[in-house]
Amino acid sequence: MLMAIPILTIAGVGLLLWIAASPLRVLYLLPVLLAFEYRVRPGIFSMDLAELCVVVALGVWLIRRWEQAASDPLQERSRETILILALAVCAAPSILFESDMAHAASVYRDLLVPFLFFFLLMQCRLERKQVHALIKLACALALANACLGILQYATGNYLWFAGAGEAEWQEYKIGLARLSILGESLAPGNALPIGMYTGANNFASFLSLPLCVSTTLAFTREIGRRRRIFCLAASLLLFVCLLLTIFRSGLVVFAASMTLVFLLLHSEKKIARVAAVAGLLALLGFLFLTQGILDWDQFGSFQGREEMVSAAVRLIKAHPEVLLTGGFSDLYRAQSRETQEIHNLALYSVVHYGLPATIVLFAFFLRFFQRAVKAARNMHGPERNVLIAVCASVTASVFLYGATTMVIDSVQTSIWMLFWVGMGGYLIALQKYSYGTGPQTTALRVIALPAQGEPA
Repeated sequence: MLMAIPILTIAGVGLLLWIAASPLRVLYLLPVLLAFEYRVRPGIFSMDLAELCVVVALGVWLIRRWEQAASDPLQERSRETILILALAVCAAPSILFESDMAHAASVYRDLLVPFLFFFLLMQCRLERKQVHALIKLACALALANACLGILQYATGNYLWFAGAGEAEWQEYKIGLARLSILGESLAPGNALPIGMYTGANNFASFLSLPLCVSTTLAFTREIGRRRRIFCLAASLLLFVCLLLTIFRSGLVVFAASMTLVFLLLHSEKKIARVAAVAGLLALLGFLFLTQGILDWDQFGSFQGREEMVSAAVRLIKAHPEVLLTGGFSDLYRAQSRETQEIHNLALYSVVHYGLPATIVLFAFFLRFFQRAVKAARNMHGPERNVLIAVCASVTASVFLYGATTMVIDSVQTSIWMLFWVGMGGYLIALQKYSYGTGPQTTALRVIALPAQGEPA
């Protein structure tokens, strides 16, 4: 461990010198900041280091504006910007109705910081090579985390960023996992993989999307045989690590993501599509209902979630005004027998921020899905497949995983998800340049188009 200190110091100095040579390279700190989880408490408030992504995106945007101040007019306001502004306005009244307004303001900030990051990221006018590099770097760091996670599982050590109660929770979960057929076959040791995050469940949530992207690329012929083999090997490592976390929701989200990828990429194969989806659903049902995997639920996650949802519904029936303004989380905690927040994204958002803000929140992700699917019809090759993989995984995370947890209560998780939404947004904008399906006035103004009479 002591030997790592000078190595990390030298690497940090080298990184700073590399960035100083070209200030725009600070952009590549975004995947690095999202590749680990660490919360600092400088005073009366606390923040995730991942929130520095907002500062990085702001810096890149200012550099871009400085470089193009004379020739680049302001970008036309997009619908995403309108949705973000509407979300901020609709969720703001919730602060006034909470008993602890300081805490309510902090929760409101946690909601908006990721969307502020997304807004700034989309103003950076990234080039195609930068978008590709960010996607590759994010997947490479996820792979490195997976390798560390497998090492943690095998040795029970190197859990550097584990949260305060993670050891106790893992001991409890490992004991329950050994009661199931699959859990016993995995032979869990004294630790579950957490990578450079605070817990196994958080880690699994961050693995799912890169796993979907790498698996999709492994079956993309256009990238060449060697790269496909590398992507397949990376997918196997990521999947093994995801499996070892014993996080059922992560496995279900990955399965749903790949099913959606198959449906969107092979829409012409109707019979094969139906057969594949039916087979996958039958396999999942067989595993969960007959192979003892539900034995993991002896600690009552289904029963607990049902109680949380029932308590939220009772609160809404008793106080319908919560639909207008939100701000009833304190009353919910006072009436519910569960100590945790509502493990359902829609109800969590309604109780905290109100129905209008919830509708805007889901509309944001539905619009991303609609734009991605529409753009993918005019695309081909690796960019199309990556866009579909990102779209499918984000959609599954919000609408499927969101049915069992809050998702947006973690700033880092939200920033991570909106980072990928931003990468998808850039791929959609790049499609307009590459295939000429839209006006040449998108955010990617830095891409040079060939002048008239010059070869393309």
